[in-house]
Amino acid sequence: MHNPSLRVLVAENQYLIAMEVEQILLDAIACTTTIIPSARLQDHLRDNAFDLVLLDCVRTQALNLSRARLVQESGAALIFLSSYDEGTAELCGDASYPLVQKPIQAEDLIRAVQAVTARTSA
Repeated sequence: MHNPSLRVLVAENQYLIAMEVEQILLDAIACTTTIIPSARLQDHLRDNAFDLVLLDCVRTQALNLSRARLVQESGAALIFLSSYDEGTAELCGDASYPLVQKPIQAEDLIRAVQAVTARTSA
């Protein structure tokens, strides 16, 4: 049976972090990745299909929730990436979405991806 590769969008403004996330994913799971700045999220979701979006959490809760809604409406799963220590759950959707702290630890990222993809494939 053919196991299609996971289509992952990394929407992260810090390109080196996005490249690190991409490398961790490529080393651990069968996937294809696309890296974009967060501001291009809406256009990319409109024009392409993704199974999973890794999204940089910003300091504005309303913007995070708006972007989360776009991801949900596209049919993709969402994981937030955050470098904020305090109040991160509230900023990134009140714990409605998985969160991986920066600096990215490979084990944390892969565990979150596996949990999200297990839920969406069930």
